[in-house]
Amino acid sequence: LHAASFVTAPIALRYVSSKTSVIGPVLCKGIVDLLDHVTKRFNEYQEDDTTTFVNEHNLYHSCQYTLNIKEDNIEFRELTNNNDTINIEVSSLAPTIFYQLREDIGISNEKFRTSFSEYNLKDFTNTGRSGSLMYKTYDQLFILKTLLDYEARLLLQILSGYHLRLRQHSTLLNRYAGLYSLRIKTLSSNIITYVAITVNAFTPSLKINEIFDLKGSKMRRKITGFLSTEKFYKLKDVNFTELYPDGIRIPTIIYQKLKTIIANDAKALRKLNIMDYSLLLGIRHLDMSKAEMLERQNSIGVTALLQVTNSLASKQTETPTVFIPSPTVLESDTICLPNSYLKPLEILKEKTYMNLYYSDGSIALATLPIPGIINGTNKRVYIYLALIDILQTYDAPRVLDHTFRKLTEPSTYLEHSLIPSNEYEQRFHKFLFKDIFTDAQDDFPWTLT
Repeated sequence: LHAASFVTAPIALRYVSSKTSVIGPVLCKGIVDLLDHVTKRFNEYQEDDTTTFVNEHNLYHSCQYTLNIKEDNIEFRELTNNNDTINIEVSSLAPTIFYQLREDIGISNEKFRTSFSEYNLKDFTNTGRSGSLMYKTYDQLFILKTLLDYEARLLLQILSGYHLRLRQHSTLLNRYAGLYSLRIKTLSSNIITYVAITVNAFTPSLKINEIFDLKGSKMRRKITGFLSTEKFYKLKDVNFTELYPDGIRIPTIIYQKLKTIIANDAKALRKLNIMDYSLLLGIRHLDMSKAEMLERQNSIGVTALLQVTNSLASKQTETPTVFIPSPTVLESDTICLPNSYLKPLEILKEKTYMNLYYSDGSIALATLPIPGIINGTNKRVYIYLALIDILQTYDAPRVLDHTFRKLTEPSTYLEHSLIPSNEYEQRFHKFLFKDIFTDAQDDFPWTLT
């Protein structure tokens, strides 16, 4: 089944990658139209033309759309054998449970509708190996990602347990807000792809300077070369240990709670034989200027270009063409932007010391990041985080891959991302609480500015 997914996925993605100019508006309209058929409880459903009943998890609603392909859309006309029309069926899968999930997060149908009502999606680069297409809603509150069919099936299989975990436990698992299928009917074939919707943990209002995708692995876990605008948001494990060799310390109570919650989440994923998940870590600097951030990049040699020009850069008065989000942006510049639905200290159920770390009326007070201090420099940061990519199981092909690496790379095979779920769990947790976070104990100087 997995092999079939990998064979058919490129074909489906080629259709979908005709971009948001055609597919995006249809998907958004389908999401908005199908919201009208969602009710809170499964037994309240009344069958209509959109409804297909199986059970609560397999219930789905569908809407069909016929599009006229414009003459100047050559690429898409080629994909449809020059047919003037294309039929697209949008289906909302397990709408009852996803409705309840959104309600639990605080997302009403109206809020959800608003995010998709513009019918425009912003595409952005996926840094992972899957090749999935990724989009954001116009307000950047939600992320849409294409899934392979086995990933969609796995999400539906674990949905009840996932929902229960979000309701009964503190968890950093990223919040799924919907699952949809797109069936594109052409003269020659039917193409099906799946799209999962998750809450965007890092909205622009948070003014995050760096984003790290952390797996606890060192193999191919470093972004190298010139640090363009995009690369500051695609950093990985080795980048973190180079930038923060002594880690970041956080208050003891928060450290202990975070350690327990991540351990419990990793344990739950291990029981499902899931591995290759990531901690997505966003850092906002409070005390570091652009010049200091640039100098830090030079000193560790993250970019070859900056290493070469380091001596010259200190003599220049102009800012080099390396994008680092400014920590001095006025609060009023982002105060009107919507904030993420994920608030770290709210998830940790730790709001006791909010007044110590956040100024009144600040974005931080509204979004509750974890306060941190960089070991070695005592610079203050705000930390946002979420566990993402939880739909990869340690299946037969990966067992073979791991066995081969064990034979050919006996000293490093455990450093790869694709390892058994129990070993992945142990490595992941050890890395986070040895190299990333440390317990501040009584050493946490913090002054509000």
